[in-house]
Amino acid sequence: MKIKKIFLGIFLLACFLVAGVLVSNIQSISADQVLTASGLSSYSRNLKTNSKVEIRTLLKYLTKKYPNEKITLELNNKYDQDQVLIWSNYQNELLPVAKGRYFNPEEFEGVVSFGIVSPTSNIQLLNTQDNKYIVLNNRYISVVGTLKEVSDNIQTKYYLTTGINQANSKARLNNFNIIIDTPSNRVVQGVSKYLNGQVTFSELVSTHRRTHFIRATAFSILLGIIVLFAGLVAGACAIINHMHSQMDKIERPLKKYFIASKLGRFVFVNILMGLAAYFLLTWRLYFTSLSYLIILFVLMMTLNVVIYMLVVFFLNRKEKIG
Repeated sequence: MKIKKIFLGIFLLACFLVAGVLVSNIQSISADQVLTASGLSSYSRNLKTNSKVEIRTLLKYLTKKYPNEKITLELNNKYDQDQVLIWSNYQNELLPVAKGRYFNPEEFEGVVSFGIVSPTSNIQLLNTQDNKYIVLNNRYISVVGTLKEVSDNIQTKYYLTTGINQANSKARLNNFNIIIDTPSNRVVQGVSKYLNGQVTFSELVSTHRRTHFIRATAFSILLGIIVLFAGLVAGACAIINHMHSQMDKIERPLKKYFIASKLGRFVFVNILMGLAAYFLLTWRLYFTSLSYLIILFVLMMTLNVVIYMLVVFFLNRKEKIG
């Protein structure tokens, strides 16, 4: 009997661990390395426009119209194909930085531009007193970070901040290929209408979204199966704890205390296994948001206890009828 309980406990721990691994995989799909290396997310869209509006005019429109939306713009210069201007109204790290840091929101609001360079950027650089500067049109732009090197991907681009108060925002939009990155379709539609432009997903993003959907669906189905299997383990625990051979030896007035004691022990083991799985998983695996893992484990533990109680209820009812 004890061996059976030990095996069921191991199975229960395994269910929590496998469920956590699946959550990690689902979240890791969203953090696709190929997209990240390009400074894109799955929400990135190309915006084609012939508008001769200045960059700062578009930024003023976005700031006034959508102050509470998370928006990032990447403006790829058509004439200097290594140059990318970036503007964002929130803290993000779409580009993987190996040394230094990514841009912070204050650097888009100031009057001075800052830069990030690729490992093999072709732009002229000046190194002095442990500081690095981009030399561009007789101006020196402070470099705050260097991108990570990605295998099989030649990186020559350099990235500059732009903002309403920065000199490069006087450039006109028709000189750039624009990428808008925001989870809000309302923003995308509004900007497209404002610039009389056309919005499309890039091939890279489209491929990522299709792959993400297929893999996420498969992992979600497996996750559902694991949750159900954990429920079956809980039911098996209830059956073993409340077998007729055990219950017959207990006097009727003491049975409710016996049932409550077994239930309390099961709840304790359930919580213990959940906590053990949580610490093991967060120690070894990648999670973009631990809140999803915590919610899943709480739901699993609750479901296990409910199934356990239902099985005990039906066993007692069957015993009374018998």
